[in-house]
Amino acid sequence: MKKLIMGVLLGAVVAGIIVFLVTADNEEFGYGSDDNGEEGEGERTVEGDSELMEEQDGVSEVIQSSYSQGDYNFDEPLVIEDPYGAAPLTALAKFETDEAQEITVTVEGRDGGEEISNTFDGYETEHEIPILGLYPDHDNTVVLEAETDDGETSETELTVTTDPLPDNFLDTELVEADEQRMENGLTFIIPSGEYAYGVDSNGEVRWYSSMPNSHVFQRLENDKLVFLTQKVEQSGQYNLILEMDMLGQVSFGSYIDVSNFENWGVVHHDVIELPNDNFLATDHDGSEYIEDDMVEIDRETGDMVDELNMKDIFPEEMYEDYDGASADEGDWFHQNAVWYDENDDDILVSSRHQDAIVDMSYPDGEVEWILADHEGWPEEFEDNLLEPQGEDFKFPGGPHAIMTLPDQDDDPETTDVMLFDNNISIVRGDEGQSEEFSRAVQYRINTEEMTVEEVWSYGEDRGEAFFSNIVGDADYLEESGNRLITSGHAFGEEGDDLHSRIVETTGDEEAEVVYELKISGFEEGESRQAYRA
Repeated sequence: MKKLIMGVLLGAVVAGIIVFLVTADNEEFGYGSDDNGEEGEGERTVEGDSELMEEQDGVSEVIQSSYSQGDYNFDEPLVIEDPYGAAPLTALAKFETDEAQEITVTVEGRDGGEEISNTFDGYETEHEIPILGLYPDHDNTVVLEAETDDGETSETELTVTTDPLPDNFLDTELVEADEQRMENGLTFIIPSGEYAYGVDSNGEVRWYSSMPNSHVFQRLENDKLVFLTQKVEQSGQYNLILEMDMLGQVSFGSYIDVSNFENWGVVHHDVIELPNDNFLATDHDGSEYIEDDMVEIDRETGDMVDELNMKDIFPEEMYEDYDGASADEGDWFHQNAVWYDENDDDILVSSRHQDAIVDMSYPDGEVEWILADHEGWPEEFEDNLLEPQGEDFKFPGGPHAIMTLPDQDDDPETTDVMLFDNNISIVRGDEGQSEEFSRAVQYRINTEEMTVEEVWSYGEDRGEAFFSNIVGDADYLEESGNRLITSGHAFGEEGDDLHSRIVETTGDEEAEVVYELKISGFEEGESRQAYRA
């Protein structure tokens, strides 16, 4: 078995990637952070960025040069750990086989833990096999299995040694796991700043990116990731949108710069994929108001092709007279999530500082409905406000993470949505129970009758221990029907134990916890908490 660690050979090229990227600092990424910078309008530029791809092309050339000079086969493959300098718990195996063969790769579990296995469909003689799911600080056993078209199989075993996690990595504590009822796959923790990472059912880290990440980490239709990071020229600013695979190989980049903006969130909370394959990103537009703008980015060029600004939709008094949280920063809307609804061909927008979810057309921005307490809305939007049904109904307060669910009741006139209700009243809502708990909640909306009812929730019974004053997430898991909930900035029962709580529950009326993680190791103001999972 031949295993080449490309340390010297790749060192100079990978160093270029590492210099290009910056590590996350401890700048305040939270709500009510530093001043935005210069006064007045700033110039915003949105343009394609290929610098990292060009750096990685150099890595690929070195890998291919070394490969072509050797005789690498199934029993003695070329193995390159962390080939693109961005995903330390991965490797790439390259080799040839005399016959066309289909390859399965398995990373064995440590101490009886979860194995991670994948079969690459198709019979080939040239093989480039990503190895995903390695443990940190471990001599990982990796098994390659080859199978011919007539069913003959063979195996080879590799050892891939990895480095420890960085010293400032978050602590992940497994609280509970019912593997039989959990959704399959890794659970990925996406921070407000620093390392995005994935853990298995035992809470063991099996993937992370060494590139700093903030808020944006989503699986795309092509199975790659959209990933928000920084450019070194603007250290501390999250302004570079990447498309990359799990090995960290980048295939697209778009860089947004705002001349008068010095804060962290040039691109701040979300990037989604539109039906035309373009990206829609929440950004800062250079005005005195922040976190109320979206840009559509061409997936080929990286340039801006359209824009939707909340100031063009709502009347001036809503942003000029706003006096809620972060009003001195012009943060009147605070858009923290956007979701494309393929059934209605529109978008849903979450606004923390208006305590609202808004459904609107795109790109026109025509408001269809508003899920929010009716207090204080301009007269022209009164007909857009959904009417609550049921005695125990509660509107969201300071919400996060809106999404639509698959059809739940076989009624074409209803739409089910789920969100994380932080339950903190910013400008409207029930102040009497504000901050008593946070929850994931599922609403059923009848767009013909303009009504809304609650059909499911989880979190109320956990009280203040589950309350998150900022950040949060709620996701529907399609394979199991479970829900994955992130209370990202919780202080625990004693109020002095700052952590993020990741909880997977069943979708039953009386939801049961099947998986729970406690994420700690960060302090208030560092903003290294889990934003979503």
